[in-house]
Amino acid sequence: MKSKKLFALLMSSVMVIGAVTACDKPGADPTVSTDETTESSEQTTEPTVTETTAAPADIDGYKERTVAEVKDEDDGKIMIYGHNSEFVGLAEKYAGVTANDYDFIEISNNDGSYTEKLDAVLSDGNEAPDIFTCDEAYARKYLASDNTIAINDLGIDYSELTNMFDYTLRFASDDDSVIKGLAWKACPCGVFYERSLAEQYLGTSDPNEIAASFATWDAVLASARTVNTASEGSVKLMSGYTETYRAYLSTRETGWIMDGSLNIDPQIESFFDYAKTLYEEDLTFRAEQWTDSWENSMSDRTVISYWGSLQFAKYELGLNPGEGTAVNPTAGDWGVTTAPVSYYSGGSWVMASKYCDKKATSADIVRAVCINEDNLKDMVNNGEFVNNVKLMTAAAADDKFALEWLGGQNPYPVLLDSALHAGAVMTGPDDDAFNNAFNSVVGPYCEGSFESIKEAEEALEDQLSEKGLLEE
Repeated sequence: MKSKKLFALLMSSVMVIGAVTACDKPGADPTVSTDETTESSEQTTEPTVTETTAAPADIDGYKERTVAEVKDEDDGKIMIYGHNSEFVGLAEKYAGVTANDYDFIEISNNDGSYTEKLDAVLSDGNEAPDIFTCDEAYARKYLASDNTIAINDLGIDYSELTNMFDYTLRFASDDDSVIKGLAWKACPCGVFYERSLAEQYLGTSDPNEIAASFATWDAVLASARTVNTASEGSVKLMSGYTETYRAYLSTRETGWIMDGSLNIDPQIESFFDYAKTLYEEDLTFRAEQWTDSWENSMSDRTVISYWGSLQFAKYELGLNPGEGTAVNPTAGDWGVTTAPVSYYSGGSWVMASKYCDKKATSADIVRAVCINEDNLKDMVNNGEFVNNVKLMTAAAADDKFALEWLGGQNPYPVLLDSALHAGAVMTGPDDDAFNNAFNSVVGPYCEGSFESIKEAEEALEDQLSEKGLLEE
């Protein structure tokens, strides 16, 4: 950071961009054992919700730079930027920093203000942060750029990361497989379902048994048809096709851009067809995620399943949001089961800017929040799904994590399996913009505004070109 001038710029609001990452008020969850872990078990091709496989990240798959011996080059305060106050709160709690030690700039990115500010200060270094956090939606923009430095440049060795989930490291790596950021939590996803409705329309409320209803994409369609017919359309399996969007596209084998041109992976075309089937057969309420109609169905007993992370279930679904926030009146009547594929949605990464001149202090803070096992255990005890395979494996095997607000179920076996198998290799720096543009043409295609998938894809390409996301 070139300048240590402190200025007040606080614009705090909850960010909602395709994924919920708020987890600032942990619920009163049980505590995880501090000295018991579960042995790794052999991975199977069709895991059940009770299995826990534990295979730490293959650190050998990443390119490690020379690990630097670091020191602070400036005696002033460390400058931290954040899209919310979560990270700096953790830094105070676990790294022992106080308001006298740092300058903190918090800016919500609801309207792009945060990324706009980051782009400005990173362009010339004036008042640039030493370290900063980013939400999953736009973190890759900085992790894949020259504006951030490798964690090795902070003196952090890859041997310190062996218990982290691989997808969090893959996501935070540049094109040369150099790790440039770390996450303190993981956001693997499952299918959260209302037990009473599942029992009534699918014949079971048991998490292991209901898994068959979501085991494959064909099974999801069949279940949606069963529910729609049995309820005469008054209850749906999902509120809208966008519920499946993140999960479906997580199975792509190629990214949005190849050789500088727009690339349409076969899964993209498949999703067009899948969404249209849901639309034409009236299998959902056609409510898009994050809309009022989508949210209203969370508590009126008309939608069986919502798909997302533990943080999503607690805060957006409202099953255990914490003090001062309304609790979903159906809390306690929900369970979680496996989705057709393993995927993640949301999360935050911390990274150091190329202007960082407080490397020693930055490293201390990052280690305290993202690596220190005792601190991560405390986060688990406060309801987080942390970025540590060993700790989450222990929690998955611990009956103390049978959550009352989840019908007495321990959600960690389901979510652990998803975290272990989630992939991030197809994520590009502008993926959020590409995803949003794609989503904006899927709806019109379902409604018949485009005569073919090809025509919808051409509209997508035109939109991306207008936004400057494709090379001329």
